[in-house]
Amino acid sequence: MAGNGFSEGSLASCALHGVNMTKKQNMSFDPLRNPPAIVDIVAPIDKRLIEVLNAERARWVSVDASLTDPFDSLEALIFSGGKRIRPAFFHWAHVGAGGDSDSAIAIDAAAAIEMLHAFALAHDDVMDHSSSRRGEPSIWQRFSTLHVDNGWEGNARDFGEAVAILVGDLAHVIADSLIRDLSPDVSDIWNELRLEVNVGQYLDVLSGVTRNFNQEGARTILEYKTGRYSVQRPLHLGAAIAGRYNEFVESFTAFGQPVGVAFQLRDDLLGVFGNEAETGKPVGDDLREGKPTSLVAAAYEKANAEQLKVLSLIGSSNLTDGDVANIQDVIIKTGAEQIIEAEIRELTDRALTELDSSSLETKALGALRELALFVAYRSY
Repeated sequence: MAGNGFSEGSLASCALHGVNMTKKQNMSFDPLRNPPAIVDIVAPIDKRLIEVLNAERARWVSVDASLTDPFDSLEALIFSGGKRIRPAFFHWAHVGAGGDSDSAIAIDAAAAIEMLHAFALAHDDVMDHSSSRRGEPSIWQRFSTLHVDNGWEGNARDFGEAVAILVGDLAHVIADSLIRDLSPDVSDIWNELRLEVNVGQYLDVLSGVTRNFNQEGARTILEYKTGRYSVQRPLHLGAAIAGRYNEFVESFTAFGQPVGVAFQLRDDLLGVFGNEAETGKPVGDDLREGKPTSLVAAAYEKANAEQLKVLSLIGSSNLTDGDVANIQDVIIKTGAEQIIEAEIRELTDRALTELDSSSLETKALGALRELALFVAYRSY
């Protein structure tokens, strides 16, 4: 096993598919960019992810050698600098509710959450036409390039997108296999999590074509596409696997709901104003895609007639860098950026107040506080 968590076969495959292996900090978990609440728990989760991927790869390569490529691309995505935020919320909720953090069931559940996140990212990049993810080619782009390089028949992009959908589906199936045969509470939460992220994604795609930029719609998408699946449901799963879901569901919801909203609001700000070198995603992509964010909705609500003309460019695939800069300027001048920053502060303060009133184990309490602050004020 290579030191960064890749097998020798996947290293070769990543090079073939266009992954820049010289950017080591982008190809594996970077402890210097994450808080102790994540750093302290990531090793057994990543080890389990590698074990599962290696086992499945070996199983299917025995059928056909070409099947190494989809598994290698999934591994590359999972180990391309993801922050492991969702497994961390799960872990500390599980510990806080009295669960055994070293149990195989808990580690499998944490790995399942990260694997499901990979499913969402693989499909999201197809739907958003994003050619990069975390500073590297997205899965569809990688396989499109592979198609061109080999001079295969048909349309390269169609092939790349088809494979990315299949890789996402592989991740979904593997995630389900990691969390099967558990209690009814766990199964119900897991099912809700998967349904919510798909419903939220549909609403996101729909709003992108209807150009319906309003706060009510943006908040519904935010809640279901990101907030619940990133924070609330991992917290609920942690308590359920500890066998104490009913005791903690209310306090975890009261804490997790505002944290989940703050998480996405920060993401919206980074999507418009973030440093591409930090976020791994081209600045302005959210504007080109017409993302119906709360940030954009706030700008629409405050804009004058001239500013509305600039904002009407959002959703155009051929936005120039100058257009992006002009939209950024309008968002700042309408005060929308500060509105969202103020809301992030209010939501985070509310969540921490709820957390302080809970009966969680002390170490878990501190870790969840750290995670809430991290997701609200991160720069990448």
